[in-house]
Amino acid sequence: MNRSILAMSVASLLPYASFSQAQELSTDETVVVTASRFETQVSDTIAPIEVVTREEIDAIQAKSLSDILRRLPGIQVANQGGIGQGSELYIRGRSTKNTLVLFNGVRVGSATLGYANLSSMPIAGIERIEVLRGPRAAVHGSDAVSGVINIITARGQDASSSVKVGAGSFGSHEASANLATSSDNGAWMNISAAYQKSDGYNVQPESTTPDDIDKDGFDTHYLVLDVGKELTPDFMIKANGFYQKHNVEYDNPWVGTDQTDNELYSAAFIGEYKNDRLFSNVTLATNYDDATSYGQGVDASSISTSRYAASWDNKFQSSDSVSFVSGLDWYQDNVENESTAMTTDSRNNTALYIGSYLAQGDLSAELNLRWDDNSAYGSFTTYQLGADYKISDTLKIVGMYGTAFKAPSFNELYWPLRCTSWGCYSGNPDLEPEETQSAEIAIEATFMGADLRLGVYHSDVEKMIASNGVTQININEAAITGYELTGHFYTGPLSHSVSYDYLDTEDKSTGYELARRAKHNAKWNMMYVLEAWQFDLSYLYQGSRFDDQDNTTKLGAYSLVDIAASYYFANGLVVGAKVGNLFDENYETAENYKTPERNYYASVAYQF
Repeated sequence: MNRSILAMSVASLLPYASFSQAQELSTDETVVVTASRFETQVSDTIAPIEVVTREEIDAIQAKSLSDILRRLPGIQVANQGGIGQGSELYIRGRSTKNTLVLFNGVRVGSATLGYANLSSMPIAGIERIEVLRGPRAAVHGSDAVSGVINIITARGQDASSSVKVGAGSFGSHEASANLATSSDNGAWMNISAAYQKSDGYNVQPESTTPDDIDKDGFDTHYLVLDVGKELTPDFMIKANGFYQKHNVEYDNPWVGTDQTDNELYSAAFIGEYKNDRLFSNVTLATNYDDATSYGQGVDASSISTSRYAASWDNKFQSSDSVSFVSGLDWYQDNVENESTAMTTDSRNNTALYIGSYLAQGDLSAELNLRWDDNSAYGSFTTYQLGADYKISDTLKIVGMYGTAFKAPSFNELYWPLRCTSWGCYSGNPDLEPEETQSAEIAIEATFMGADLRLGVYHSDVEKMIASNGVTQININEAAITGYELTGHFYTGPLSHSVSYDYLDTEDKSTGYELARRAKHNAKWNMMYVLEAWQFDLSYLYQGSRFDDQDNTTKLGAYSLVDIAASYYFANGLVVGAKVGNLFDENYETAENYKTPERNYYASVAYQF
């Protein structure tokens, strides 16, 4: 029932497959790891989860993670400009900081900001992206409040090699290459390198600041690596990670820096053991995030965060219908701020988790419990309950309830008192985590070849962190109610993935709606395969919403249409083209930030 955005048309994986062959391939056989930290068939997961494959990313000719995510149910994206510019992600009405981002299961993101920079995450060398909607803190800990995004690069021994070049509007161009090798003794190596550059455009054309009257472009370099070896039929070792160097030009709504150089990397080393009953792995990981900002006459300043992590995860299959999971999770965050030293520059988190999963006849159920102990704010316990029951061969009812928390960031906790012409600001070491209780009920049905899901969810948020004018305090409360309708179906040779979301948000301290969350969102993704041709058409509607927390500035509704086409030659050559914002819609997702007008892109790739 949980499908990828183009999952009904698996012909995107097999360009010359017939339509009937595509229908015979079931995406229910897709395996995911995000829901429980272990491999599970997507049809057996209780929480709604979307899977976006490498083939789908190529089919829509995505240039960024935001391009991919904005097509999915329950997600809204706000951009401060085009590709490479800052992006805000809202899953089920919660902001970016409430979404946990994983890279091959390893937590990534800035400890000072408290979230991952979506514009800096690589999409080259990715095998798939798993996006889970709803709380998962009882499995993954802090930040997994409204959802989890797991970017997975490991391809094992089935990967193929390729090269690609492309160019398009705003002086953009890119080049990438992927090399995959494997041996008969169970070893493999996959390495991907990519370069992207764009001259950009003036993202704040109404600004009168002299330094803002320019184009805001970016350039970025990626290197993604996955290596491994099967030492025995039961034991495997592997390593994966990425390195990125990223420069972006931007416009501030106030006088300040307008360029940032970023350097990021993530690396993980895994030992994995499995037999018929037991699955166990040990992971040692590290990631680093450095941002140096400068421009507009402001001296360069650098803030870097590093994380060291270790986990021991275990799954025991006690019978065909019952399994148990347990594990130990530890990580340490460190911060170095060249311009302003933090009052505290390090903290660590230790967690224990347990869970059980039942699949007996028409009933499936799960129970997860996690205890986190953090040196900054003490201990916190979360839990998750879920079940689904097949009423008939075509109808299933689903229910879930869970608690989650968002840990305060280093900036919110430890930023020293600093005063400017706009006022004073400081962190508050006495902050407590934000707390959320969420419930969901859904009906899933298969009707005349269509897979449908109708769900309603509600979240109560307590101890929201907000500014009192000088420092950060736990003061706000919020309530969020949402309704989701998703469907996957065929009409002749066309495959469709549609969704409609209604979202009702309230800041309980003011009665206002939460900023930048539209009540109405609709999406329609269609794909058509004709012999060696593949066509993709997407429609996105986002209703009006307020840009500020006081609900004084309203952003208008808009509709976007993107179209892409690819032709697959028998020798492995693939030629593609895309038109974004086909009807040249003039719209804003953040006040005074211009979004891309109609734009074009073309590429040539060779797979071998």
